Amino acid sequence: EAMTHFPASPFWSVMFFFMLINLGLGSMIGTMTGITTPILDAFKVRKEILCVVCCVIAFLLGLLFVQRSGNYFVTMFDDYSAGLPLTVVVILENISVAWIYGTKRFMQDLEDMLGFRPYAFYFYMWKYVSPAILVVLIAATVIEMAVSPAGYNAWVEAEGSERFHSYPPWALAMAYALIVVAMLPLPIIFIVRHFNLISDGSNKLSVSYRKGMMKDISNLEEQDEQRFILNKNPSEAPSPMPPHRAYLGPGGTQEMTNTNYGTSTKTGYQNIGSPESEL
Repeated sequence: EAMTHFPASPFWSVMFFFMLINLGLGSMIGTMTGITTPILDAFKVRKEILCVVCCVIAFLLGLLFVQRSGNYFVTMFDDYSAGLPLTVVVILENISVAWIYGTKRFMQDLEDMLGFRPYAFYFYMWKYVSPAILVVLIAATVIEMAVSPAGYNAWVEAEGSERFHSYPPWALAMAYALIVVAMLPLPIIFIVRHFNLISDGSNKLSVSYRKGMMKDISNLEEQDEQRFILNKNPSEAPSPMPPHRAYLGPGGTQEMTNTNYGTSTKTGYQNIGSPESEL
């Protein structure tokens, strides 16, 4: 209605709805990226085909919300699929990082990545304040769901006003199914990982790199060792492996001398008898 009072109101109306379309597209890009990225990391599928399939499925599901009763379904999804399940997921993430993995270890990881250590304020917020607030939020959500009757406000044309209606049994089953489905991956993944029912792929890279984007540096240190023994110059590239790796296998107790390549027993390298080095 406000647009009708603007000068050139049709133009501003078009711009307003164009803005809404852009907002929807921006939200969907983030949502689709969150869906496709884990699948692309775990399986070798074409990104274009996967995006098309996900968009078609989302389009078909979205048809439920554009019919005459679509607003009621939007209210149901908003009340039951985005409230309690997301809060439970967030508090479990907070507990797993702050208490299971360890806040000190997490802050050390941040220091390694960022180059500076976060303030102690974040330590107490992550470990104590955030879990307490999330527990209170979950308790309030559960109490509200238990006290408030499950229903919706519907427009009654004969009375010219809205009236509260309770959900039918099939709608209640659908609402509770939304809560269960949203939280179901948590126990399933826990059981699968805990009992090793499916390999989690920990012995391989989780990200599928394209050929040629990264140089294979997995055996540079072995090549340097071989070139050094053969009196060749080692590669100029820095070794990606830590210096304590035993490239020649575990050795005996012989100390390193001028006529032996290797290290002492403290490092665990194998000592190899060879002529005196010319270096």
